[in-house]
Amino acid sequence: MNDRTAGAPGIAGMLVRINEKVGIGAVLSLYWFLFWLLNGFDKFFNGAEFYGVNFKMGLEQNMLPKLGLDTSLAAPLAAGVGIIEVVLGLLFLLSLIAFVTRKPHRYEVGHACIALSVLFFALLSAGAILLGERNHLMTQGLFIGTLLVSGLTLHVSNKAST
Repeated sequence: MNDRTAGAPGIAGMLVRINEKVGIGAVLSLYWFLFWLLNGFDKFFNGAEFYGVNFKMGLEQNMLPKLGLDTSLAAPLAAGVGIIEVVLGLLFLLSLIAFVTRKPHRYEVGHACIALSVLFFALLSAGAILLGERNHLMTQGLFIGTLLVSGLTLHVSNKAST
């Protein structure tokens, strides 16, 4: 704790102490860990009656027929995307652990996870362009922007802590 925040009273003091123990890097890592892990699991456990986006069904009904491809490819493609998403989630879990335990290279780990996520969204964007799924392209662009803001936040946080 620095001298300015050492005596912060009440809720403000509690929030300052939480921030000093956890930090924005851990919060961002937790968010992206949950984002990727839940999106990945969704590819494996999402049935027709499940509320939300069914990626496999979208492949079967819209995307693969547009390319003249067999819809039997939907399950392996969805599984492949799901595996990549779970792996990204686990990488963000490593980033979260690095931030919580204050590992020396925690910011580099966080930035690497963000870079891999942007790359994955860029690949998904290329697929959306090829399949003519412009609504997916817009969503992926939004997530790329959110990841870039996350990376900028980590950069600023790292500079402020040194």
